[in-house]
Amino acid sequence: MKLASKNGKTVNKTSMGPMPITVPDPDFHDFDTDRLEEVFKPKQIQAIYDEEDGKPRFYCLIRLVISVNPFQVHTRYLNSKTNTEFGSVKWIESWFTKSCGSFRVFHLDIVDQVNIFSHLLGREKAGRGGCVKIYPKSGDVWAVYQIWSVNWNRKTPKEVLHQYEMVEIVDDYSEELGVCVTPLVKLEGYKTVYQWDANKIASRWIPRLEMFRFSHQVPSCLLRGQALNLPDGCWDLDPAATTEELLRAAMEETTGAKMED
Repeated sequence: MKLASKNGKTVNKTSMGPMPITVPDPDFHDFDTDRLEEVFKPKQIQAIYDEEDGKPRFYCLIRLVISVNPFQVHTRYLNSKTNTEFGSVKWIESWFTKSCGSFRVFHLDIVDQVNIFSHLLGREKAGRGGCVKIYPKSGDVWAVYQIWSVNWNRKTPKEVLHQYEMVEIVDDYSEELGVCVTPLVKLEGYKTVYQWDANKIASRWIPRLEMFRFSHQVPSCLLRGQALNLPDGCWDLDPAATTEELLRAAMEETTGAKMED
């Protein structure tokens, strides 16, 4: 499993996972303070980085904080055997990770590495029978698969799978309409700041039958433009949950700017 996503440092992963990448510091918000050992509490739902491309697509329920120093928590992982709430797409059968919908708590584990955790899902709670429903909610930022297709399968190339678009959630999920989103693009001159994309339609609906377009939630901090001299609708996004291509472009842009100085 992916370890540490410390901003400004190399992301360490197991030898079975992808090669390490360098994660730049965010422009404004320190996301590492949101995943310190003392932040963890019982009954929290936490997102965990996966092994596929290091994005926070797995979830667990914190049952007990055994110790803060050294860090040790008793967890129960969330899993799902079906995706019937979104139709007949064979998503789980094709070995893709389901990142929204209905989940249940499964096997127990004791975790002693805080760096496998990405962020707290603050508005989700475990219900009766350990059922947890996770859906994109208004005000969240998510990454969606840019060229998603209902026909994706195990043979779909990774370079196709790992292309994402960042979106802000405008309206909560409904079975009738799906989820309304607004596209975000990186603001020139910044590494991790994104804003509303003025070149695209202001918002669009992702219907219930296409909910697998949602790859993972991206930890985000809404920036108040007036105080920071930024345009309206800007977000500082956690670089550990964006894409390697976007990170690479941001690092190259920053390096180029420093060379010109």
